[in-house]
Amino acid sequence: MKDKKDNNTGVKKGESRMPFLDHFSELRKRFVYIFLALIICTGFSWHLSYTAINFIELPLKKPTYVTYFSGYAKAMIKKDIPEVYYALGLNKAPKKFVRHILHYSKPLEPFFIQVTVSLILGFMIALPFILFHIWQFLKPGLLKKERIYVLPFMLFGTTFFILGMSFMILYIWPAVINFSLSYQSADLSPLINLTSYIDFALRLSLIFGVIFELPLVSALLSFAGILKPGFLKKNRKYALVISLIIAAFHADIVTMFFIAVPLYSMYELSILISSVIWGFKKRKKNRIDTAKPSASKA
Repeated sequence: MKDKKDNNTGVKKGESRMPFLDHFSELRKRFVYIFLALIICTGFSWHLSYTAINFIELPLKKPTYVTYFSGYAKAMIKKDIPEVYYALGLNKAPKKFVRHILHYSKPLEPFFIQVTVSLILGFMIALPFILFHIWQFLKPGLLKKERIYVLPFMLFGTTFFILGMSFMILYIWPAVINFSLSYQSADLSPLINLTSYIDFALRLSLIFGVIFELPLVSALLSFAGILKPGFLKKNRKYALVISLIIAAFHADIVTMFFIAVPLYSMYELSILISSVIWGFKKRKKNRIDTAKPSASKA
């Protein structure tokens, strides 16, 4: 005999909801695990932080891909359109690369920077463990359909976030620093502060991590039937304006450019992904509709 459900709560008779204190106890247990994981991974990341800081400092220590690409581009322009080459003054000898070092002016400033970098690295290493415990806490309260969406979103979201940060450090950061150092002259010499330099790099990394999440959010909303490609296409101009406004929070025009272009590019990628998903859903619906008449005849 099937158990009857309570009309008010929808809970089967003989069953009871988990008390609030049990929920709180479970949440507290998960937080303790996450906190311990962060502490352990941050301690493990202490030595890795030296490598990370040195990697961020590379554009100050030696020429990057920007220098080599610039030389290659100049050679191509000279070969194909020499009049433009001489008109723009590209025939001038490039500036000799000068190695720079970072400076600090406060006691324990390098120590606190290393702590900050270690915390971020520790968080990235512990992220799979953190997501696992978040998933274990949420799982009992989710429907089967919701679990299908949430778990891949958490996994791919983490991957895209790390890809966005890596993209910034590997490709955007050298270009930003190369442009900044191009202002150096006999009358103008850079004196770069350690905290300002590292904080700027970390802030841009987090921004690019978020930017790379946009296509994933678009895919999730499209699968759920909330977002349609027509809406995204219709609002392209607003997306461009918003991208420029978000990028404008950074003072210099170069950083604004390097943020606005990838941000709007992710919007266009979101349109493509949404179109593919809706196309797949439409084909699936057509197959179902085609199969219905034959099923009814049988």
